[in-house]
Amino acid sequence: MVLSLALSGLMLTGFAQEKKEVRSEKAVTSTPMHKHRSGKRHDSLRNKNPEEIAKTRTDRMDQKLSFTDTQRKEIYAFHLKQAQDHQKVIAERKAYREKMKQQRMADHEKMMGLLTPEQQKTWKDSYAESRNMHRKHWKKDRQMRKRDFKKENTTETNVVDVKAT
Repeated sequence: MVLSLALSGLMLTGFAQEKKEVRSEKAVTSTPMHKHRSGKRHDSLRNKNPEEIAKTRTDRMDQKLSFTDTQRKEIYAFHLKQAQDHQKVIAERKAYREKMKQQRMADHEKMMGLLTPEQQKTWKDSYAESRNMHRKHWKKDRQMRKRDFKKENTTETNVVDVKAT
């Protein structure tokens, strides 16, 4: 009876250690969260004209896929059209944002013209208070997300440290 309990204990210990190793390997190979938000992935294409973007993308693909001359021309043309379309969308988006900004300013001026000076002061105070509350909550939420992200990284680091020792 004692012998079977001892063997069971050794087997459970062995399984528990095996799980830690699998978990730590997973932590080592995993990529950091929100890599796409860092902005570092596309810095090489930022502030370039469509021709440069098309050439860069085509060159990158050509290195991996070894295009023929015909394919290279067709893919360059495809990337050029895609970059030009993207540039148009960006310009339209900027124009729309500017238009909406002007519209909000005009609406604000119109609203203030309809209110008495006392109402204007009350309205501005209310707006400032609302804005401050929004900033306060945004800052608190951001701190919580940072703390959670740090906990996640710390946990992964500790698991890796356990494997190393």
